[in-house]
Amino acid sequence: MPRTKLTGFSRLLIFLLFALPIVYAGAAYYNGEDPVANVKGWLGMDQPEQVDNSDATVPSEESYRDAPATFENVQELREENDRLRRELARCQGTTAS
Repeated sequence: MPRTKLTGFSRLLIFLLFALPIVYAGAAYYNGEDPVANVKGWLGMDQPEQVDNSDATVPSEESYRDAPATFENVQELREENDRLRRELARCQGTTAS
């Protein structure tokens, strides 16, 4: 049975196949990053945080676009803006520990 030899280029490719992930992981840890999370983010495998919005009512964007700019619509938008700012401040306050 004839034995095949590996060329220099194929040896380089096999070496890089094993060495590059190890080097990347080391560089990412050195820079304070999580290499596994980075790769999952590139591949779209990361899961966003689940936020409980059961009490939030979000009107559709089309309803604002089609409605004329009346005083009531402006007031609704201001109230929604204030509510969202309070929710954001509450969420940032709990995670700022």
